[in-house]
Amino acid sequence: MKIDFVILDETESTNSEALRRVKFVDKPTFILAKKQTNGRGRSARLWVDPVGNFSGTILIKLDDDLQKLALRSFVAAISVYDAIDEEIGSGHQLSLKWPNDILLNEKKICGILLETKKIDNATALAIGIGINLMSVPRLEKLSQVTTEPGSIFNESGIEIDPVEFCKSIANHYLFRESQFQEMGFSKIREIWMKRAANLGKEIVARTPSSEYRGIFDSIDEKGQLVLTNNMEQMKIAAAEIFFSNG
Repeated sequence: MKIDFVILDETESTNSEALRRVKFVDKPTFILAKKQTNGRGRSARLWVDPVGNFSGTILIKLDDDLQKLALRSFVAAISVYDAIDEEIGSGHQLSLKWPNDILLNEKKICGILLETKKIDNATALAIGIGINLMSVPRLEKLSQVTTEPGSIFNESGIEIDPVEFCKSIANHYLFRESQFQEMGFSKIREIWMKRAANLGKEIVARTPSSEYRGIFDSIDEKGQLVLTNNMEQMKIAAAEIFFSNG
């Protein structure tokens, strides 16, 4: 499997651009925008994207059900982690926050958003990746912040070129996608767990209607969060996660 690259000076949203191009691409494609004017995150939130940061989408067509497609958020998170780790080296605390964030020194530097579109006999999957390479978004422009944001440059002093970094992420993604297809989610789950933030610690999971507090035990074979409270396990499919006293 190989990935084509599309580098844009500006676009509204790389995910939207990817899904518009679905009928015209025959192989996996990585769309990178040097400037994104209307990015979005999970739960229809605004993704603030200062110039110099990373906005890209991997577009891939797969004949998988939606549950299996959703597990690609873990594949992508590990791939981006690999690429960042390769750039900044040791001496920094890099970790993964469920379900699809990457933290550097306990600050959020990356978010991942999956969107799908049915086409012919397959499904087009857009894996949107936003990374704070150079700067941190202004907090007043964000709603419901669960983790303090940071940037790779502010935390490590390392400048990363978005175009070259796009190629690095693509290479790592191809490797992890191959692992996923050959060995299933169990291998991806094993790797993700080794890099998980606050594993074994008390966390809070909030949904629109409920709040759950417990020890972060693991993620299951469906990618659900597993919390333990009073010797009972809870499995949570979707929630906002808060650490410490959040």
